[in-house]
Amino acid sequence: MEIIMKNMNFDFQQIIEGNLNANIILDDRIIVYANKASKLLLGFNENDEILGKRFDQFLHPEFHSICKERLRRVTENMEIAPLMEQKMFQKDGSEIDVEIMAIPYKHSNNKMMSQIVVRDITEKKHTQHLIMQTEKLSLIGELAAGIVHDIRNPITAIKGFLQLLKAEIANNTYIDIIETEIQQIEDIANELLFLAKPKETVWQVESLFDILNESVNLFSTEAFKRKININIYTGKYKKLFVLGDKVQLKQVFVNLIKNALEAINKSGEITIDINKDDKYVYTNIRDNGIGIPSDKLDHIGQSFFTSKKEGTGLGLMVTQNIISSHKGKIMVKSKEGIGTNFTIQLPLYPS
Repeated sequence: MEIIMKNMNFDFQQIIEGNLNANIILDDRIIVYANKASKLLLGFNENDEILGKRFDQFLHPEFHSICKERLRRVTENMEIAPLMEQKMFQKDGSEIDVEIMAIPYKHSNNKMMSQIVVRDITEKKHTQHLIMQTEKLSLIGELAAGIVHDIRNPITAIKGFLQLLKAEIANNTYIDIIETEIQQIEDIANELLFLAKPKETVWQVESLFDILNESVNLFSTEAFKRKININIYTGKYKKLFVLGDKVQLKQVFVNLIKNALEAINKSGEITIDINKDDKYVYTNIRDNGIGIPSDKLDHIGQSFFTSKKEGTGLGLMVTQNIISSHKGKIMVKSKEGIGTNFTIQLPLYPS
């Protein structure tokens, strides 16, 4: 069937208005036209006006100079500025990742303007980040298996000879320090081994309070020596159950309580409380320690990222992996000089 295209008039404004990409016309960087997708992208309501505003105010400052140059070449040289990844701000200040291209646009009065096409790639960037994290974890797992094998044998030998030295030299401070450092190496090796060869998850219905209580008891001596109080508040939620691996969940709370203890320089307090809603149980672990700088909060849980001088970041990465495998979430809030609050969200098992 032949389709006759002659004498067909298209409403191109209607086509642009229905476009999923943001289309913006700039007159010397002033917005003189924006389609519906532009308003949605920048966080405006359909009736809100963005006309007359400078395009720069929505652009991240680090892209201002390059944007100015790209637009100059578009209007003066009639060049097409190809797709380029940039960052923009929405009306409420939220930052988004975008791809922007610009093409010359000649107005009916023969004035040269710039047509900007903007594509939101925030979700795409997030997906790429997750893929990179997965690949990184896979690589770490491969490296970890070899590293742990190579260091465990000499550690065992060193620990054996240290025991012999302790028997001959009583109350030697240096030997105690060496033992502590070797234990730290062994802890790191165990965390690496978990990444390399995670144990098979044993799914059982477990009491959350029992897991928390056992985890806290492991630190009772250290907390007493450092004059740090660890309090568990359950209220009416003492008998809550989750479906999961007790050993793995215990490792999660041990890691978080250990981090809380290390964050407190002198005497202090760690508070643990439990809440729930219809679907989830929430465990909050709060400390009044040094806190985490705001610029580092987004990196918590990444491999080998830590705010501690002698940390590796592996503990929190393992913690996130365990919680994720239990279909839960881990959230963190922190303020420097005030403290940190970790919230563990796990699916509630019906009682």
